[in-house]
Amino acid sequence: MEIPAKFRGAVRIKSRSTGNHVPVARRVIAGATVGSLLFLSACSTQAPQVSSYNRTEQTQLTLSSTPSGTVNLDNRYVGVTPVTFPLDYEQKVQQQTRNVTYWETHPGLSLFLTIASLGVYLPFSMIPVDTETSQVPLENYRKNHFVITVDSAGCDQWKQEVVARGEKSLQLNAQLARKADH
Repeated sequence: MEIPAKFRGAVRIKSRSTGNHVPVARRVIAGATVGSLLFLSACSTQAPQVSSYNRTEQTQLTLSSTPSGTVNLDNRYVGVTPVTFPLDYEQKVQQQTRNVTYWETHPGLSLFLTIASLGVYLPFSMIPVDTETSQVPLENYRKNHFVITVDSAGCDQWKQEVVARGEKSLQLNAQLARKADH
């Protein structure tokens, strides 16, 4: 079956510079490919920058004892039981920072402008307009080991090592033993 002469020119476009014929389908596919690549690059952001730092964490320790006695934290006087005092230590925090585009911060408006401008707006959505930062506390602690002692007249010293790991509060009850008379 032969194509009528009046339709033969409709499927091909004649190039003016070389005289070659380029099928319309090839141009449409090439345009769609370039448009898709622009669209995909507009939706991407740079890789997040990762850093970390140590922040001060605090746990409230409540200590009571029988009988009442003086409390020392790492050989420093704290008070007389019952007593509540803070344990200060460091926790590692991971911070991620990345630039986000207008496409991510206002996707509805960006899509509307892209469609309304027939794709011309799309490359402008690749420009970073905001910074997004997230902070993730890690289970990594420093300076979180404490030695607590309780002394009372006529009793042996009570000693306990405490390792703080992000708790809001800890409670200890010391039972002091009477000294044995020799």
